[in-house]
Amino acid sequence: MGNHLHIDPFSGIAGDMFLGACVDLGIDLDAIRQALAKLPVERPYEITSQRVQRHGIGAVDLKAKLLDEQPAAADVVGHHKHGHDHNHGHSHSHSHDHGHDHGHTHHHHTGYREIMAMVDELDTTPRGRERAGRVVTKLAKAEARVHAKTLEDIHFHEVGAVDSIVDMLGSIVAIELLEVDSVSCGPLPISRGFVKCDHGIMPVPAPATAYLMQGVPTVGVDRTGELVTPTGAALVAGLCDHYGPAPPMTIQEVGYGAGDRESPDVPNLLRLILGTPSRPGELGPTTPHSTEA
Repeated sequence: MGNHLHIDPFSGIAGDMFLGACVDLGIDLDAIRQALAKLPVERPYEITSQRVQRHGIGAVDLKAKLLDEQPAAADVVGHHKHGHDHNHGHSHSHSHDHGHDHGHTHHHHTGYREIMAMVDELDTTPRGRERAGRVVTKLAKAEARVHAKTLEDIHFHEVGAVDSIVDMLGSIVAIELLEVDSVSCGPLPISRGFVKCDHGIMPVPAPATAYLMQGVPTVGVDRTGELVTPTGAALVAGLCDHYGPAPPMTIQEVGYGAGDRESPDVPNLLRLILGTPSRPGELGPTTPHSTEA
């Protein structure tokens, strides 16, 4: 009987927060770096992490940073200057279709097939590669629907950036290292407000995020700014077998991944709870996975 992972997105979810929480659960960051080292990404990067506190709770703040940025631009790779990340502060190049006047005038657009080729080269288990392909395809189909294009015509903008690829694929490597057999998630918060993107001002949840939330329980919250990013929503939609409260299990470990900024009302954290199901077979998939968005 394998492990169960429950996602508690009380303050939302982003890819870097998920990966940071996995590191807080005990995954060696060097193992993530090694698994991603052979990916054919076209720009040099580094993965860094630091221990931080949000409302007094210890967490891991993880970032994938491009090494070929100018210092001024590097400061905004994480999109810190956008109002939508004041509650959530994730490393927002994965927030591909929103919040990106971040100073790089040299966007690299990566196609769906290019990212899937990276999935095929990912140093993880066969199940991990299947999971990674499912997450990427969910995201691609949501983008295709937003822009009324075919899957083959979709080119990820900021989401194709290196840090976004690291967030998504690194998270898959991490849950395989944790020997996670099943995943559940609490309701995703729907906030209000707007975000800035390549296509102009968009409402939150961003259009791709809203499509990825289809079939996922949500709860409205009286907060402004982006709480769920497309990358975070894709991980939930692509990985979860169950939605709702945490199932009966014996908790092994709890991990927290941090967003960049403090929020005055709710700790800017994602909580992951790793446990052993109380009854074997209880958490078998009830929601058949597919690559449909």
